[in-house]
Amino acid sequence: MDFVKMHGAGNDYIYIDLMKNKYDLDFSRLATYIADRHFGVGGDGLVLIMKG
Repeated sequence: MDFVKMHGAGNDYIYIDLMKNKYDLDFSRLATYIADRHFGVGGDGLVLIMKG
């Protein structure tokens, strides 16, 4: 899975571009796991980039 982690002003978020990559996942569950600093990538949350 391609993602970018960005941080600034004391916060960090994981970004996944769904316009370039299609994933059939439960994103609320993924956010819980990927944001876990002891198990996953670690961050304050998950941002999904998608068509508006």
